[in-house]
Amino acid sequence: MRGMKPVEACSCSDHIEADMLIEALHNQGISAYRQSKGSGDYMNLYMGTSVFGETIYVDEEDLPQAKEIIERITLPVTDDDISDEQLPAASPMRRAAKILCFLAALLLFLCALLPSLLELING
Repeated sequence: MRGMKPVEACSCSDHIEADMLIEALHNQGISAYRQSKGSGDYMNLYMGTSVFGETIYVDEEDLPQAKEIIERITLPVTDDDISDEQLPAASPMRRAAKILCFLAALLLFLCALLPSLLELING
């Protein structure tokens, strides 16, 4: 039995994405593991997430199949994938709710600002 010769298969933005891809690879019989970039392990422990991302490693022999699996899972969504019929129509009630929220926020801002303005005017 020979040892694993690890090569980088892909980079992920966080450990959750990396774990999902590793699980998919394991389901296809490909051994894989992830490693945090930089001081990512410390950030994961301290904050629960890392800005450095994760790297997924697989055996050199499994790399072509692993890349194919990862590519199928992480295909980007393009405009061609979504037709106009699938997009939800903007409802008039939703637009009215947005306008009402904007007016309420504006009113709160003015109420917070009004005492300071009155103090400046009255000296």
